Amino acid sequence: MLSEGLAAFQAVPEARAGVLDTRSGAGVHPVRTAAGERAYLKVTPGRSASAERELRFYRHLAADVPVVTPRLLGAASLSAGTALLLSDVGSARPASAWSASDWAALGGALAALHSMPRPAGTRTRPEPLQGVDDEQARAFWSSSLPDVDDLLARQDAIRRRLDAQPAVFVHGDCHTDNVVLRPGGGVAFCDWQSSGVGRASSDLAFLSVRVTPDGVRIPPALLDAYAARRQVDAGALRRAVLLEELATYVSVWPPYAAYNDADGVLRVRKRARELWDELRPVV
Repeated sequence: MLSEGLAAFQAVPEARAGVLDTRSGAGVHPVRTAAGERAYLKVTPGRSASAERELRFYRHLAADVPVVTPRLLGAASLSAGTALLLSDVGSARPASAWSASDWAALGGALAALHSMPRPAGTRTRPEPLQGVDDEQARAFWSSSLPDVDDLLARQDAIRRRLDAQPAVFVHGDCHTDNVVLRPGGGVAFCDWQSSGVGRASSDLAFLSVRVTPDGVRIPPALLDAYAARRQVDAGALRRAVLLEELATYVSVWPPYAAYNDADGVLRVRKRARELWDELRPVV
């Protein structure tokens, strides 16, 4: 499909450092357009609802969201999928290379996104904490969380508490492979296939869930900037984000352990233990 996508836009492939990554099944390739502009060709196989959702986002919402996104330079239906040609808005860097000011910029940008009016007709995202396999969670966590049965018994209460947050427009797949750093400072958001209406804490917590296996701890600058921009209680925000992070590890993360090395799994186990020790008295 790559060659078909290149031909559709008369683009040529280009080697580039700090390219974008995706785990959605799509391929993201740095290219030069026929006019010589740096861009990315995103090719998604099949006729997926997520690819259609992202195309609708770029066509109808991107101009209105209060954050930087790529510009849609072109879209094409391929024989076996969909291709989007998107402008180059920055470079992806590993989370370990992010500075405190980078995290603060992301916190402020997420606050702006979550504060925008909810777009009419936008779908409500199915939150990943629903329909969890408790037996799978119990089998994975019993060695590092001996009281996992107690935690699982509180999962419904945790979900109700998280669902009490006002619903906002969220990116839906917020992690440092989908957020690029701009040359002049600030951030830009890519990969809008999972966007929709959901919980603010899910965007914020997923950042930590994704970087914990690599040994990265997100500095307080992220939530500090977010709380200041949205003018929300910083303590309540932190508790909600930590609860979301803990619930995600316990209920959602076990199937993904196989994609991480032993050190990464150990870091996640340790992080979940720390969160449970801190949050147990307030859950």
